[in-house]
Amino acid sequence: MQRIIKPLLRHPAMPMLLVVQVALACAIAGNAWFMLQQKMAPLMAHVGVGQPQRLLVVTGLRARGTPWPAATLRGLETQLRQLPDVETVSNAATLPMAGQAQMLAYAYRPGRHAFVNTSVYVGDNLVKTLGLHLVAGRDFSAAEKATTLNAGMGYHRAGPVIITRALARRLFPDGPALGHAITFTGSQSQRTVVGIVAHLMRNDLTGDHRHNLDISMLFPGTPARWPAPHFAVRAKHAVDARLIQSVRRLVTQQLGPRLLAGTWPKVERFAVLRARALAPARAATWLFAAVTLIVLIVTGTGIAGMTSYQVRQRTRQIGVQRALGAPRRAVVRALQCENLLLMGLGIGVGAVLAFASNAWLIEHYAFSRLPLSLLPVGTAVLIAIGQLAVLVPARKAAGIAPVSALRAI
Repeated sequence: MQRIIKPLLRHPAMPMLLVVQVALACAIAGNAWFMLQQKMAPLMAHVGVGQPQRLLVVTGLRARGTPWPAATLRGLETQLRQLPDVETVSNAATLPMAGQAQMLAYAYRPGRHAFVNTSVYVGDNLVKTLGLHLVAGRDFSAAEKATTLNAGMGYHRAGPVIITRALARRLFPDGPALGHAITFTGSQSQRTVVGIVAHLMRNDLTGDHRHNLDISMLFPGTPARWPAPHFAVRAKHAVDARLIQSVRRLVTQQLGPRLLAGTWPKVERFAVLRARALAPARAATWLFAAVTLIVLIVTGTGIAGMTSYQVRQRTRQIGVQRALGAPRRAVVRALQCENLLLMGLGIGVGAVLAFASNAWLIEHYAFSRLPLSLLPVGTAVLIAIGQLAVLVPARKAAGIAPVSALRAI
């Protein structure tokens, strides 16, 4: 160890700069990589919608004055279902990727008070229209689908509920969820789990939901007096422009006289809705990926440059070692050990800076806590970059001819 530290102390400025650079890189890249993971999660998650090319979504419905009654919405749903190219239709309060209307709830298993933040979808035929994959249990019955939901949207009344497999595992880790009850904070009523679907992404994409993106549930029924109703239309084949025009024309005819001035029904393919909902996450992903990559490139370049400078400063010393019979691999190994020591110091300081800056971000901007599991991964990546960056100048130093080295300086 003394043989490694002693040469560094002869010219301490460059080793100290290297430690500072690695520490800053560790702090910046660590937080940037963590935020990159957060933003990438919705892009990689399974939405749950089956054959999305066949799904059409109607949004942007705002009533002037009192919202439309359930009977009006059911009548429009029946007319939409009668269009030649339509397979099934659902009137819903909320839909995946339609973030302008969100319903959230803190659900828990009676007798246990471990709350789970869930996204709630309310509609009369969502399983079939969205093409959700039932992995256990059943769909809602015709009588359950015909329920009219007034104030409370089903939170404060008993009834059935369909949940995702991820939510079932979260609430019932020790057994099956079918037939068991779920309740919500602020409610005394319980809903019974009658079905489990494989996936259904929540439409609340704000914050860090990497582990909650598939935590959602469905209530059956038609929302009455809901200020922002949605319609999901599943076509028999891939959605085309003719079907979009037919749906828009029918919705405008039935609801147009009551639409809020300046608003217009949006009839879009589900793919368009999804692309728009995920656009901020996609842009942030590119930003944080670029920041992380630039930091790593600058760090690697800086390590290579500083090592080359150290080699030039120690040309005579290396020449003496070579003249005394030191093999090339010994010179390379010595420089790599020096780099490993400096990288370790820099990573240690950088880890402290990373968690300190993360604590500041949590306090001021409601960021999520930086996981400890990121530390060994980041350490391995930075050490690998450091060892690769030092390899070229180390091999160049090992190739110094003893005679030319002794004549230098």
